[in-house]
Amino acid sequence: MSALTLDASAMSSKKPFEMDFDISTIKHLGLQMYSTLPPVIGELIANAWDANAKKVEITIPKTAIRDDDTEIVISDDGWGMSDSDIREKYLIVGRDRREAEGCETSPSPFCRNIMGRKGIGKFSAFGIAREIEIESIRNGDHSRFVMDYDKMLEAVNARRASFEPLPPTDQVRTGTRIALRKLTKFRKRGIVVDALRRGIARRFSVIAAKNDFEVVVNEQAITIEERDLKRLLDVDMAGQSFLWPYDNEEIEPETGWTVSGWIGALKGTSRSGDSVDRGVSVMARGKLVQEPFWFQAEVGQQFALSYLVGELHAEFVDADDDTIGTSRNTLVWDAEPNQRLMEWGQQEVKRIAREWSDRRRRDQERRLEDNEHYRQFKKRATDMTNRRGFKLADKLVREAIRRNPTAEVEEVEPVIKMAVDFVEFDSFLAIAHDLVESDLSDIGRLVELFREWEVVEAMEMARVTRGRIETIRALDGLLETNALEVPTLHQFLKKFPWVIDPRWTLVEDEVSYSKLLREKYPDGTELPERDRRIDFLCVREGTNLVVVEIKRPQAKASEKALDQIEQYVNFTRTLIHGASDHEVGYDNVVGYLLCGDVVDSGMVRERIANLERSQIYVRRYGDLLGMVSRLHKVFLERYEDLKRAPDRQSTKEGA
Repeated sequence: MSALTLDASAMSSKKPFEMDFDISTIKHLGLQMYSTLPPVIGELIANAWDANAKKVEITIPKTAIRDDDTEIVISDDGWGMSDSDIREKYLIVGRDRREAEGCETSPSPFCRNIMGRKGIGKFSAFGIAREIEIESIRNGDHSRFVMDYDKMLEAVNARRASFEPLPPTDQVRTGTRIALRKLTKFRKRGIVVDALRRGIARRFSVIAAKNDFEVVVNEQAITIEERDLKRLLDVDMAGQSFLWPYDNEEIEPETGWTVSGWIGALKGTSRSGDSVDRGVSVMARGKLVQEPFWFQAEVGQQFALSYLVGELHAEFVDADDDTIGTSRNTLVWDAEPNQRLMEWGQQEVKRIAREWSDRRRRDQERRLEDNEHYRQFKKRATDMTNRRGFKLADKLVREAIRRNPTAEVEEVEPVIKMAVDFVEFDSFLAIAHDLVESDLSDIGRLVELFREWEVVEAMEMARVTRGRIETIRALDGLLETNALEVPTLHQFLKKFPWVIDPRWTLVEDEVSYSKLLREKYPDGTELPERDRRIDFLCVREGTNLVVVEIKRPQAKASEKALDQIEQYVNFTRTLIHGASDHEVGYDNVVGYLLCGDVVDSGMVRERIANLERSQIYVRRYGDLLGMVSRLHKVFLERYEDLKRAPDRQSTKEGA
């Protein structure tokens, strides 16, 4: 008789595996609490660690999930589970494994600190899969069954699930194999294995040869380097890492509550550059118990937080009392030890943010001395007779550095160039006396005084103008490509309202009025595609509500189109006149019709003139480009003229 026949015969004599459960608990502990792969896999890895496994092998599909048979498999070589282990331990919801069999109960030289506590990690997989197959063997005693979420729903009233025993697959010689099927995620996109590896690596500090614990993903072992964020830390000009270490630091005297680990600063703020979540994580028993955060610290250098990362080990948060949240990745901050950890962490983050800012500032000041533009400024200053003017300009540059420790010297170059270009102007020297006597630590007052200075004002206008010219070119590009999508021109005009009227600098979007207009006047399909509108844009400009009908770039305004914009404006005027809240109301409604061209007709031209008298305007996209370009050209010419003033003054004096 074959082994398979024997196994099948043995299976027929086995009773079903049974579990008492509350479906709301399963939903809460699985579907709602675990929705991403690293935490789910993390719970199963923790179970393998608790089973004294030396190796965990994870197999991830290399393509998007396309059928219910595709599997994610987690296998370990741990102690495994016998038939009685599954019935009396594994399927008991809420069983405290530490109390029953952990090192706390029966310590030994080979005993590990148990990570699990509540006996609920097994349900985490329901967050991404509807079917969990468990196959395990211990001392020759083999068991295999499937927890099917849909069948558990059918047994919701009985509050007891029954799982039929299955014959072995011949894939498990020792330990436990868990296969997740009917996967509910990753059906439109594949699993990013590199991101999963990083997520696992940073959830466990025990993955290391010294702990005799290895995790392998798709046949490639996770390495120490994958979780060693310290190698990514920024380095100052002295060659020292931005690193603040801790070695069993007691956070409360005579409590034994100690913290080890480190906090450091990365080179940039963007996660896209290094795939590192900013914040400090907290570990206990070699497993993450608090996702990265900043201890709710409010620091004067708030920008510093976007650079800080770290890993702290605080065993006391998972010692005698359970002070970890149900999801096992956040601490319960009401507990006294955790409250003290929070207070300590807040103070440390504040201190580190200050020190990081000071070190960055000192480095930037050193780099300033090597900056080409700053050297040019200092060289020019040697020929100046008015040293006070130079000192003021130099102080302005250094103040910009001091107030912006996150900025590279190159980002402060506009201020340096301003000093080079304008330090010799009479208008600069005239105001220099007031500035030298002023408190330059008040950067707001400094900017206010410079606004009174014609040359600096012209330079600022030139900067804005250049930006606007680029924006105009972008609009031109949209028109050339015949932008038809609803959001494209709508969002562009909302962001750059001065394209419609150069006097506008700041407007507020009035979404409710736009919605009312769309509901009152839906765009009929009877119109040709090219003549349909893209959208309405309603904005507040001062005390006016501005209604803008955005036509497609190739649309021509006809008499009918002019009738429609007049209806829209009149309808909106009726709405605002009937508004009950006059404190936030409007004085008037102004209308704009944006289109590609107007119908060449005397009646249309006459109608446009009549509409303008009632503050309803037709704007062609081409007219907008020409009008804004001409207006801003004047400012650029004025700036260049002022910039050449020192040369003209020198020529005049030489004559």
